[in-house]
Amino acid sequence: MILHLTHQGAALRLRQGRLLLELEGTSLLSVPARQVRQVAVWGNVRLSNPALGFLLRQGVPILFLSLEGFLYGVAGAFPDLPPQLLRAQFATEGLPLAKAFVEGKLRSAKVLLERYRVAEAFEIARALERVNVASRLETLRGIEGEGSRTYFAGLAQVLGTHGFAGRTRRPPADPVNAALSYGYAVLLGRVLLALRLAGLHPEVGYLHTEARRQPALALDLMEEFRIPVVDAVVVSAFRRGEMGWSHVERRGGGVYLNEEGRRIFLRLLEERFLQEAWHPLGFRKPYGEQIEVQAQRLKAAILGKARYTPFYFKG
Repeated sequence: MILHLTHQGAALRLRQGRLLLELEGTSLLSVPARQVRQVAVWGNVRLSNPALGFLLRQGVPILFLSLEGFLYGVAGAFPDLPPQLLRAQFATEGLPLAKAFVEGKLRSAKVLLERYRVAEAFEIARALERVNVASRLETLRGIEGEGSRTYFAGLAQVLGTHGFAGRTRRPPADPVNAALSYGYAVLLGRVLLALRLAGLHPEVGYLHTEARRQPALALDLMEEFRIPVVDAVVVSAFRRGEMGWSHVERRGGGVYLNEEGRRIFLRLLEERFLQEAWHPLGFRKPYGEQIEVQAQRLKAAILGKARYTPFYFKG
């Protein structure tokens, strides 16, 4: 069970083997404590010391996020990273793995645009051909950037009626961008945890630049799942009328999901994580497990035990 704590001003407490979410003396949620596998704390929600201590002792990771969709960090009783694996991360040639991350992202972008018969899918196909022959990381990053701009231009044709004209962030300019940013924060948390469980250092990456407190490797692996998990949910939710302008609010010069929007979108995302999908290698697992599989396969590739195959939408 994954808990998303979004009620502002509420507190999570431990009482008689149950986790209780309370606000001004009113119980909002009561669940068996031992059934909780992950907690996401959104904005101003407090955890009592007994609740926090119990979760840490049980090995339950706790994600701390802003209401705008920024991941502050992850708390958990994670084991120390194996020195030999950390050395292998630094010694691994980055370009082949970086190519795999970009390939996975662009393949999914092509499939999604083809589903809606958007012409930009052809340009994505051409970008994929360039990925295979890129000989420098800077060239690859340029291809990925161009491919992303092309993809979002195509997506604007699908979601333009909802005010979406392209990717905007910090701040998001419309409901679609608000949902994308929020969903990417949830996804980043899941990827971070998968890498930690695999024993990999999330800040030692290959495609994204390394910077202070930037989880470069998590951002790398996340590229494979942005479109199959988050974007697919966003497109479906807006086209089916499950989300729209009534689910956002304007503040701080941007557009952000309101309380109802967060509740609906988190439910849709968690349903997506439980939905099964085919891996390019031929096996079928829920998206949430596919992320963990990819983290383990990435570990194997770093240790030189197997070739890394990216995850992407099957066309």
